[in-house]
Amino acid sequence: MTRNTRGLLDKQSWMSNTLEIDQLKLTDIVWPGVHNAGMDKKAPNYDVVTGNWTACQNDTFSWQLANGARAFDIRLGYRAGAARSGFHFHHNGYRSHRVLDDLIDAVLLFLDRNPDEFIVLDFHQLADGNKPFDHQRLNDWLVRRLGLRAVLPGDGLKTVGELKSASQHRRVIMAAPAGPELDGEYFWPRIPHKWRDNRFSAPAELQRYIAQTLEDAPYETFLWSLSATTYSLLGGPGNIKRQINDWFNTTGNWVTRCSIISTDFFDESDIVRYCWSATSMKAVYGRALHEQTHRR
Repeated sequence: MTRNTRGLLDKQSWMSNTLEIDQLKLTDIVWPGVHNAGMDKKAPNYDVVTGNWTACQNDTFSWQLANGARAFDIRLGYRAGAARSGFHFHHNGYRSHRVLDDLIDAVLLFLDRNPDEFIVLDFHQLADGNKPFDHQRLNDWLVRRLGLRAVLPGDGLKTVGELKSASQHRRVIMAAPAGPELDGEYFWPRIPHKWRDNRFSAPAELQRYIAQTLEDAPYETFLWSLSATTYSLLGGPGNIKRQINDWFNTTGNWVTRCSIISTDFFDESDIVRYCWSATSMKAVYGRALHEQTHRR
């Protein structure tokens, strides 16, 4: 299944401009994801030396959204008494001085301007080492600020078209590890991450791991995240844009078997274009199959 991927792409509204996307469920979409979304080179305390090891993205949450990112890998810590929510982003304990409210503000502003885009907030890590973490406060803060924007888990089997018809506002999936403090009416189940469990890995090793992981894919009934990232002893998070473009080009069969593709420095590759094209391919193919079945 191939398709020309060189057409015009408006990254701010690529979902709105995806052919036949209304036919798909949210679990059918191929999502361009950002690994460690809150660790970027424009963060308040970024410096070149430390940032070489900790920064995984190039710019702010607003910039990531405007450039096509739709799934955010979130790792939070918490400090009681801090301003606003008290939740901050970190990478293995190193803080970027980005806070949860920065992301929420960016999401709300973006959706006001792009009302038919959907966003996944993947609360993958709710802890910073052994430091205390207030799950109840996180629940209350997110429900208060994003509750009216949340796609409820009970609507998870609806198509994009049905979700749009049911609400002009509910466009955000909030997924997190299950816990008694997190309201199951708002939070989707934890998103499984497929990643090579080796801190230092070369691109060739990652390629073999992805090929093995995708043997049993697609898993079309739930969201899952493929971590297409490397990390080196000398260079920190790897910039593997050439490999990303080779592996997930729509001339191959990998990208349409994925759910969320999580990368570092996502904007430097063509991953948004490939997710856009793959989502369209799946939607058009599904529509054609549906029509063929009903003609029989």
